[in-house]
Amino acid sequence: MLQNLLRERVSIRDGVTILEALGEAAALTKNPVLLTEYVRQAIRRTVVHPYLSPAGDLPAFLIDPGIEHTVEAAIEHGEQSSHLNLPPPKIREVLDKIAKKLPLADSPVVVLAGSGCRHFLKQIAEAGSGNLVVISHNEVPPGTRVQSLGVID
Repeated sequence: MLQNLLRERVSIRDGVTILEALGEAAALTKNPVLLTEYVRQAIRRTVVHPYLSPAGDLPAFLIDPGIEHTVEAAIEHGEQSSHLNLPPPKIREVLDKIAKKLPLADSPVVVLAGSGCRHFLKQIAEAGSGNLVVISHNEVPPGTRVQSLGVID
């Protein structure tokens, strides 16, 4: 689970909050994907902070609900793992939609998605763009204003 956080460049310095969140979520599941998502929501300020503008806003692209639904419908969660069963042509379609809307950038580009599909959207898109950061709506701290850069549809 910590590897999942580090892989996405999320700081694990707030060990107390991470362990508390793991303690709560471990009673519900042993699935590392679900545990990671639960912890990310608990440390939401840490997750979002590197991407805030000087004014404190979060500039981000939004994912169309249709794309989110397509990905979420193809996810199978088990007790020990989660898998995406999306056919390669559908994955290519999602990648093309992301590539069409996102600028080529040297700095990170944030995409907001639902928590149910965040992990797998990141997996799909990371091959095409190493600077893409996928954050779920539940990870945006209260009071943080999202500045929409467009919709990926």
